[in-house]
Amino acid sequence: MTEYKTYRQPINKNVFRIAIIALVITLIVGIFATTMLFQVGVGQAGMVVDPLTGSISDPLLGPAFGVKAPWASIVKVHYARETLGMFGDGSDPLADQPSIGCFSKDQLEMQVSILIRWSVDPNKLRELYQSYPSLNWEEKAVASIVKEHLRYITKQYTAVETIELRDQIGLEIEQELTRAIHEAVSLRDAIINIEVDLRDIGLPAKYTSAIEDKLAAEQLKIQAEFEAERKIVLANADAQALLIGANATAQQKVIDGRGIREAIDVLIAEQSITDEDYMEFLDLYVYLKTLETLAENENVTFIVGVEGENLLIQPQKP
Repeated sequence: MTEYKTYRQPINKNVFRIAIIALVITLIVGIFATTMLFQVGVGQAGMVVDPLTGSISDPLLGPAFGVKAPWASIVKVHYARETLGMFGDGSDPLADQPSIGCFSKDQLEMQVSILIRWSVDPNKLRELYQSYPSLNWEEKAVASIVKEHLRYITKQYTAVETIELRDQIGLEIEQELTRAIHEAVSLRDAIINIEVDLRDIGLPAKYTSAIEDKLAAEQLKIQAEFEAERKIVLANADAQALLIGANATAQQKVIDGRGIREAIDVLIAEQSITDEDYMEFLDLYVYLKTLETLAENENVTFIVGVEGENLLIQPQKP
């Protein structure tokens, strides 16, 4: 019977060492990639927090990659634009919190809906993080400031004024919230570029309808007063025009009279007319002017007699 012997090829120790080294390097690279290398996205700022030294790095603005110690943690904050929506009953997915319950000056309850936008100053982000390590400054600071000052402002206006002065109230709210947020010590003046959108001041439906009816009545009253004033102005203008016309006519007659008197005086001087002839001349002038006036009246018929007969004036029948 033939016997077969098995031979094992000796393992190359160098190849084994290389494989081990490659595996170790792969593990090190993997650990480095997962625990030391980090990425910061667009609009984000990343800060490295080292628990051993208690240090916080300056913000690294994205998009960027960074390196940290394996035991350090990375804190990422959206600094470019943040929003806080407070509207509805809180069930709206776009709302962060429900609308704010407020009271008017005349103690009418209302629900105010508002949207606030802002940015975070990257240069002051580290101080802001020290005040709010849980990154909850929106809830703990901004929202509280909005509620407090919004309720104060609405108490300065009646329910009717919240409708009539909507734009003015919106501007006042934006100015007051901007001032209050900047002055909040805990926020470290890190909240910038604040914009406020007053979306709605919700009053009870019955009261809103009554206010709208009142405003409509006041608008009709204003319109009627304007129309009456316009008619008065037009009437005054017409009266003034008539007065001016009458004055002009009177002045023209005075001028005409003066001109005739001067013409008669010249005639007397040139023709040496006696006083008796002068009076006859005046009577003739008055007679002719009377005929001229009567001729302008369509309802008058006049017949001139002959050989010194008197003038007969007969009104026409309509």
